[in-house]
Amino acid sequence: MAKIRVAQSGTAVAPLPGKIRKLSPTARHCALWALLLVDSGMTAQQALATAFSSASSVACSAESSGLAPVERNLCSELVYGYLRTELRIAFILSRVLPRPQSLPRPLLHVLGLAVYGLLFQDKVPDHAAVFSAVETAQALYGQGLARVVNGALRSVQRLAEAPMHEDFYLPKGAEAGCAEHMALFYSLPLWIMGHWYKHYGRDAALQLARRSFDRPWSAVRVNAQYSAAMSSREALLASGGEAVGQWGIAFAPGAQPSAVCGQSLHDLHREGALSYQSAGSQLVLEELGLYGWEKPVWDVCAGFGGKTVALLERGIAVPLATDRSMQRLAGLPGQCSRLGLGCPSVALTDAVKPPLEHWDGHMLVDAPCSGLGVLARRPDIRRRPPHEGNSHEGLQQSILFSLAAKMRPGCQMAYITCTLRPNENEKQIEHLVRESDGLQVLRQWQTPHEHPWLEGMYGALLRKV
Repeated sequence: MAKIRVAQSGTAVAPLPGKIRKLSPTARHCALWALLLVDSGMTAQQALATAFSSASSVACSAESSGLAPVERNLCSELVYGYLRTELRIAFILSRVLPRPQSLPRPLLHVLGLAVYGLLFQDKVPDHAAVFSAVETAQALYGQGLARVVNGALRSVQRLAEAPMHEDFYLPKGAEAGCAEHMALFYSLPLWIMGHWYKHYGRDAALQLARRSFDRPWSAVRVNAQYSAAMSSREALLASGGEAVGQWGIAFAPGAQPSAVCGQSLHDLHREGALSYQSAGSQLVLEELGLYGWEKPVWDVCAGFGGKTVALLERGIAVPLATDRSMQRLAGLPGQCSRLGLGCPSVALTDAVKPPLEHWDGHMLVDAPCSGLGVLARRPDIRRRPPHEGNSHEGLQQSILFSLAAKMRPGCQMAYITCTLRPNENEKQIEHLVRESDGLQVLRQWQTPHEHPWLEGMYGALLRKV
């Protein structure tokens, strides 16, 4: 496989910080700032939030209004789209430049963002993508490297449609359709594609790769406790949504309506009619049958509380929500207030060593994982090294065994991940049941590999006998 290197999270990035900060706060410049923050270890979401904040600060000092909503949307599309296609773009640049990795990191991002615009953004004129990149290169590095950028992008344009076809990415001496070839085409690290080829077979691996490369669908969850819940759901479905379970509605990229029933989605969200939650996260709760739970639930790894409030909306008692990050938990009381729900007790707790002797109810464990099922929505995960999956396995095992010892007979535990690695999913459950007394598996579910857009989720429901 061609040696296409991308900086891993954690790489220190500090070239020309002064000049970069002085760039005008446009969508493309904010995208550049965000990508450099991703280089330094932030997630894409964190990096965008920081870049938008920086843009607002610059705008305030210049007595302007900052990025308009349309510019924010363009910036987000550039960052997420570039990260989804980064390895493919790096390969393309290696075909038009002799030593692209010798260029300054910010300049590589400037080039990459422009290539993304040329290949994947129909609404952006080619000349605008090229002009913006050359202008930024000129501001940062002068005329010499600006000419390099211009020449490289003109060469990409001369490739025409070739970079959109699989044959363009076939490594020398490799067989068409092999893991190396398809990893380049779908912009995936070889370790991920190789893992899927090995465990799921070539056909399934290509389906998963295609799903991870495409723009993700968005989804909302209608609050079942809302006074006009049914009419809101019907209006969202009539606006082009696709049903996800009983109260979820998913939308293809760019198809989510801005308003239904004469109200904006923003206003409906603000008044507690709906929440934004990925379709896979909603469906796994349905598939495991958790809305039929009758005992009180402890949400052990509650995170931002999306699954907690989803259960509360359906009348399931969730008296306790814990996580090891108070930053994530901090928003749960506000969510409950917005949705008109009673808030559970919230506590900062390590799931490996929770301060409870036992729990007289069910447990929901949305476990930390490698996230290979949500690569479309979280493209920065592509940059993570393969050994991180192994560290997740050890943590998951510790959490499961610790909690299993605290279960009461007749109670259940739901184990959920958003990854596609057997060692983090079914093999964890097999090991837990084999090594523990009195645990039985009631059901397991995984997103079908052939589903064209749903996130890759895994769930298992266990019962203590």
